[in-house]
Amino acid sequence: KGRGGGGGGGAGNSSEEGGKGGVVTAKKDSTLDPANILVVVIAAVILVYASHRALRPPFVDMSPGSAEAEAYEEVAEAGEMQLQTTFVFVVVASCSLMLIFYFMSAMAVLITILFSFIAALALGALIYPYADAWTNNRFSKEMDIPWLGPIPQLFFVLLPFCGAVVLGWLLTKSWILNNVLAISLIIFFLTSVRLSSLKVASCLLILAFFYDIFWVFLSSNIFGQNVMVKVATGLDVPIKILVPLIFSTGSTLQFTLIGLGDIVLPGLLLCFAMRFDDSKGISLTSGYFSKTLIGYCIGLTICEVVVGCYHLAQPAMIYLV
Repeated sequence: KGRGGGGGGGAGNSSEEGGKGGVVTAKKDSTLDPANILVVVIAAVILVYASHRALRPPFVDMSPGSAEAEAYEEVAEAGEMQLQTTFVFVVVASCSLMLIFYFMSAMAVLITILFSFIAALALGALIYPYADAWTNNRFSKEMDIPWLGPIPQLFFVLLPFCGAVVLGWLLTKSWILNNVLAISLIIFFLTSVRLSSLKVASCLLILAFFYDIFWVFLSSNIFGQNVMVKVATGLDVPIKILVPLIFSTGSTLQFTLIGLGDIVLPGLLLCFAMRFDDSKGISLTSGYFSKTLIGYCIGLTICEVVVGCYHLAQPAMIYLV
């Protein structure tokens, strides 16, 4: 989990040499690297952008009473996570881990195909508003497709590009393309799902805290192997952001990384905090969003320092929650 491979439902960080899936991680005798701090900066930048985008999508008139604002709010409310959903989320994540753990070879190809499809959609959703504005809405007309319904023409324009990026990642396993797809997945999730209340946010993060502890530290006592580490290192899908070590030795690139769960789950709280500040007319620099972001950066920095200095498996949720 983490440097040995990013977990999906709240990935942590560890330092293991020669990670699977073509990713070579830090050696045991290495020290803290600037890349460990760069991970924190990258995560913070992604969360600031995703929070702003979830609040006010690009090129959408979000002024009070506008038709676009009302339509967006209606869709956003449909994606709100309720209290009971948090328990379902953790149970489904745990069951998925167990299925992959026991049927890794049989499910690896299926999961790769599934993630490739979702990543292509996420990348398309990320660039869609900018491409639409750049083309002056020339391809915004919808086409009625059987079984799918009305689809904008721009979707078919972007489809070859998104497919080429995914195909390039599948063929080369490039860490740059991996990061492009991973960031797309983060932003897609944070702009599609939101928390309905602070109670839901607290419940989700507390459950993720114990989820991390069990599957990283306790699962080996029950299942004979560390379930999270085996699943994370056995699946070569874009569920982690890779950052090359600056002071690595040898000719092979070595990486530190952060799993998407360590960005997505706290990101839901950050999006909620920005939405609350905006509804109360509070400045983002003095409201709950900035304080929550500072707390996130401090917790993740401590985690990265421990990982970089002591090379111990560290689920980041222990520090973040």
